[in-house]
Amino acid sequence: MRRNLSRGIAFLWVVFQIYIALAGGIPTMVQRPIHVGFALALVFLMSPFMNKKNNQLAFVVDLSLTLAVVACSIYVVFHQARLMERIAYVDNVLPLDLVLGTVFVVLLIIAGWRNMGPALPIICIVFLAYLFWGDGLPGILAHRGATLDQFVELQFMTTGGIFGSPIEVSVSTVYYFMLFGAFLSATPAGELFISMARFATQKSQGGEGKAAVIASALFGMISGSAAANVASTGVITYPMMAQAGFRPRFSASVIAVAGTGGQLFPPIMGAAAFIMADMVGISYFKIVLYAIIPSLLYIASLLFVVHFESQKCQTISLTIEKIALVSQIKKYFYLMIPLILLVFLIAIGRSLMYACLISILLLIVLCAFREQSRMGFGEIIDTLIKGSISSVTVAMPCAMAGIVVGVMVYTGLGLRLSSLIAELASGNLFIALLMAMVMVIILGMGMPSSAAYVMSAVLLAPAIQNMQVSPIVSHFFIFYFANLSMITPPVALASYTAAGIAKTGLWETGLEAFQLSFVIFLIPFIFVFSPAMLGIGTPVSVAWVSFTTLVGVLSMSIAVVGYYKQSLKAWMRAVMLAIALLLIIPESITDFIGLTAFATMIWYLTKRVKQISTLGKQ
Repeated sequence: MRRNLSRGIAFLWVVFQIYIALAGGIPTMVQRPIHVGFALALVFLMSPFMNKKNNQLAFVVDLSLTLAVVACSIYVVFHQARLMERIAYVDNVLPLDLVLGTVFVVLLIIAGWRNMGPALPIICIVFLAYLFWGDGLPGILAHRGATLDQFVELQFMTTGGIFGSPIEVSVSTVYYFMLFGAFLSATPAGELFISMARFATQKSQGGEGKAAVIASALFGMISGSAAANVASTGVITYPMMAQAGFRPRFSASVIAVAGTGGQLFPPIMGAAAFIMADMVGISYFKIVLYAIIPSLLYIASLLFVVHFESQKCQTISLTIEKIALVSQIKKYFYLMIPLILLVFLIAIGRSLMYACLISILLLIVLCAFREQSRMGFGEIIDTLIKGSISSVTVAMPCAMAGIVVGVMVYTGLGLRLSSLIAELASGNLFIALLMAMVMVIILGMGMPSSAAYVMSAVLLAPAIQNMQVSPIVSHFFIFYFANLSMITPPVALASYTAAGIAKTGLWETGLEAFQLSFVIFLIPFIFVFSPAMLGIGTPVSVAWVSFTTLVGVLSMSIAVVGYYKQSLKAWMRAVMLAIALLLIIPESITDFIGLTAFATMIWYLTKRVKQISTLGKQ
């Protein structure tokens, strides 16, 4: 009963979203409450009050909560004209407004706790407490306070709270991309990514590990979840790396870091990129262009690490039937056309929901050309339902982020926090960025990356911008660390997922993943101090920063692994680390010193290997 009801609600959600896309002109306070209502209903039905099978009491409780959600959503829809026309904080609040508004907020927090764990709900509770009792706080954090009427108006009766801009991104953009991702995963297009990655790396050193990196990047950009990406690709790529001779913990760490990086890889970049485009107020296509160089450096750093680790451990290359790979790629390469069409439609300015629906339709049609890939009516419905259910992971944090955003705007906390960070940093941008990095990672612990980004952007982006950093650079900085929180202990969802696949220790895997990604943690600092990293500037400056950073990434990878044609002594690793830092610092003098020192060290290490080899022969 519970499963069938969940599937029915998920399908109705699909129908509603398609209706929004086709009909157009649907009032805001109709779209958003219904969207949130569907998400909450699915959470209550799919995350039971009690996990015991056939528990009638649990079903009654969850069904009651679902009906309460439906009642609140319908109430907003039927009263949307009154709500949009009234003057906030001036017109009277009806008793039923108070009751249903309070109930809806409570239901959202309960559902969030069930769906995502305690991290984000606790943050929401703290902010609501601040809303009510912040007038009693000392100094810069004090504000005017709020009554119950003002709380309900803010969170339930306007577009400044739960039904604010974060949930709008889920309604109009992310939902459709989750559907598209579900269809890619359900068709041979998903397997095509892995086949292409294996083909591209089959003859290179550590090809199995490199294939894992590339496959994760390709698949992760559409999955919308680092943990989901690790789980989807890891079950295929981990056995490959293990067979080749890579250490289990190293393999798990690579899968975790690569799976996280997939969400930073254009053109789709998971869900958070769409939210960023909305918050910054620029086109999504520009976000994609800005992301190209940092994402390539991210992938390059992992490929370098895998390469040197492979040499160090003397891994073997698995026998791959090239003919079979080529045949598989040729057979289904045409399934890349919907992805290309998606990017093209976005580039020419068509709406994101239109681009996704057309691309999904084309994918279904193309799959029909072969019997092995053909989707029956039942499979199409199942995939739509799966995509709808997966959208809950974005809709929930977006709705809860609305609570925080509303409190931030009402109380002016954003400006206060900006002043506080500036004061603590004493005007030093680097210190301010370090503080912001730590706060983003803490906020991101145990949260989906999209939720971590939204929360952090609302809280910290104004503070960084007040340090004379442009909005797009500020948001990209936060965006990167919101994703990197997935691999940063003590709560590293991507690392722990990979550890489960490899059956390695959680903490050990998390710490090694953090070590492998050390160079990646430096990339956001680079594009803050040198926006050319994001493609902002002259072609010469962009090319130079990209080149020096790439050499720095290479040097850092050698230092992390401790190998270049030979195992490196501690002082050699220290020198390579220093060279990397010199090249990453965006100054001409440091670039010159770093490049010279790098060339010298590579010459020295190469010569040393030849000398050792000669002595060995003698």
